[in-house]
Amino acid sequence: MSASWEDARVRAGLTRQLAMRTRMLEAGVAAIGWKVGFGSPSALELMQIGAPLIGFLTDATLLESGAWVDVAGWQRGIVEFEVAVYLGEDLGPEASDQEARAAVSAVGPAIELADVDLAVGAASLEEILACDIFHKGVILGVPDEERAGLAIGGLIARVLIDGREVVRTADLQAITGAYSSIVTTVADTLAANGEVLRKGDVIITGSVVPPIPVSEGTEFVFALDPFHPISVRVGASADESTAKPLLKRR
Repeated sequence: MSASWEDARVRAGLTRQLAMRTRMLEAGVAAIGWKVGFGSPSALELMQIGAPLIGFLTDATLLESGAWVDVAGWQRGIVEFEVAVYLGEDLGPEASDQEARAAVSAVGPAIELADVDLAVGAASLEEILACDIFHKGVILGVPDEERAGLAIGGLIARVLIDGREVVRTADLQAITGAYSSIVTTVADTLAANGEVLRKGDVIITGSVVPPIPVSEGTEFVFALDPFHPISVRVGASADESTAKPLLKRR
């Protein structure tokens, strides 16, 4: 298959998505970074693409750990548990694996919330991209600069639902693919669309376990040991004191 950004559906969807991002930034929202989606082998086949899709992150959907998120009206909410990588320098297109690793200045845990409100398949790819791949919210843990260069050895991911551990894995890249490849995919895709993967950007790299459906009144905890756990609660009515975004980072 060709690179995803060479696909006409991807070009059209990204054009619309990045135009929406530009409008948001012009309105005062701050950029945080990027996300990837549909990167597992089965998702690549389903969507008929050769590399993961990308979306954007801003402080408009950045939540504190422990936030209560109102999911009333969502069609098919999911929670994803991800490794976040932080860029310590700009990265252009056609970077090598070594260059991608060298550009990563820190690693940390992340939780993403999404509402799958469109049919998922190759035919809806443009619309999925245009709506920022269902993105609703993101929680970022404290990054560790000692894991610069994508030093992920020894990390163990555990997911707890209402205090009960439901899954754990030490193979963080089994579903997502290599994080260095994700970094280069984001850099290449952005370059092909007139953007740059910049110093200070964060990339959330895709769920290390299959996404888990939301259910009202549930607490999800992501423990990326040895990082401090992060969490989110979901329900039918928001607690405004915890659902507010964090202060702008830029």
